[in-house]
Amino acid sequence: MDRDEILRRNKESNPKDEGKVYVEDKAKRYGEIGMCVVFLLLVVYNLIKGQPLDDLLAMFWGYLGVGYFYKYRKFHEKGSLISAVCGMIAAVAFLLAYVIQTW
Repeated sequence: MDRDEILRRNKESNPKDEGKVYVEDKAKRYGEIGMCVVFLLLVVYNLIKGQPLDDLLAMFWGYLGVGYFYKYRKFHEKGSLISAVCGMIAAVAFLLAYVIQTW
């Protein structure tokens, strides 16, 4: 089997473009960093203005809870499940607190 045949078979068995996957992973990571910066700026602003933080915290914990739930579904790690449940409980609690405060 020559080199070109090996490359062709490998490409057929693994249709994902590794370069594209790499760029998508990096884009996701930069997006998360950007979201954290905006989150921190909004937290500081709300603290200065005396505004409630519960809405921002609900979004933060909801994001983490869903992320850990996805990780649990893929790897079935007990720690991920615990983190997912705690994150979702925190998200719902902060959301309810925000609704009660602003009602």
